[in-house]
Amino acid sequence: MQLDFFPEQVRIQELDPRDVAGEKTRVEAIFVVRFEWERGMHQVFKDHYGLYCAEHGRLCRAVSAVTARPGS
Repeated sequence: MQLDFFPEQVRIQELDPRDVAGEKTRVEAIFVVRFEWERGMHQVFKDHYGLYCAEHGRLCRAVSAVTARPGS
């Protein structure tokens, strides 16, 4: 099957950082990113350092997916 005819779907869910990390968190935003053809998920954080994936760092494609979404 040629997968290039069917673009991979990306689901991005934004979470409330205060609910996840507590009231005193300095994190501005938390995103959960799931790619259709990949198991698991990526946690992307935005803080005073910028955007980064908790496991893969700034160069992770999940970070690119968050910045490319409409309204970013």
